[in-house]
Amino acid sequence: MRPVLHGWREWVASAPIEMSSSLAVQRLPADPNLPEPLRGAFVVHVRIAYAGPADEGARLIEPLRELAPIVMETVADQPYTQAATIHLDPPVPLPYFDRSIGLRELTADTVEALIDVAGPGTGCTLASIEIRALGGALDREPRVPDAIPARGLPYQLFAFGVGPRETADTNRAALAGVIDRLRPWADERRMVSFLSPDEAGSQAEIAALYGRERYERLARIKGVHDPANMFRVNHNIAPAS
Repeated sequence: MRPVLHGWREWVASAPIEMSSSLAVQRLPADPNLPEPLRGAFVVHVRIAYAGPADEGARLIEPLRELAPIVMETVADQPYTQAATIHLDPPVPLPYFDRSIGLRELTADTVEALIDVAGPGTGCTLASIEIRALGGALDREPRVPDAIPARGLPYQLFAFGVGPRETADTNRAALAGVIDRLRPWADERRMVSFLSPDEAGSQAEIAALYGRERYERLARIKGVHDPANMFRVNHNIAPAS
């Protein structure tokens, strides 16, 4: 685990804008639907997508192949329409609990903190703890203002635990443990699409995430197009009256 996390951290910091990547520490279930090498396994899943020539992409990811033995190889030249398959997410919905934070940096100490709280032998029960490298086009302000509040955020941590309602306390405690351990590197900027149902429940919290100017502009737009607040089953922005 350690060589992969540190190696990916160094590699992704210098990756070109055409390269997207994330990494996830995963505890997989002993599910017969999974390929045999993955059943009940503890793995580090490195994901990449390269929007350029396949041979150049293969060259760029070669350092990743040298970090640790490969359990399963899924890298392939594929169309954009298959991009949703890269993370190998389950094809059916699962009951889960999640949390996320933005990270202002990903240092060697950040990686060691993650290993301390979620590595082998820690007793961590979460199914997945993911770090996404952001940047690129996400950092560029568009000519027409939009709703994205996290320009300049370099990394996003997203963690979840799987289980029915009865596991809520256990999963929430495990999630809090990970978030608290990574808190020293947290950034106030957040990707709103990663907020869990437990987070940002008040209009004040949501407004703080978007920032005053952006929140007020979105509220005015909603006041025009959805004054009755029909679309409210989310991290709701109340329509301006």
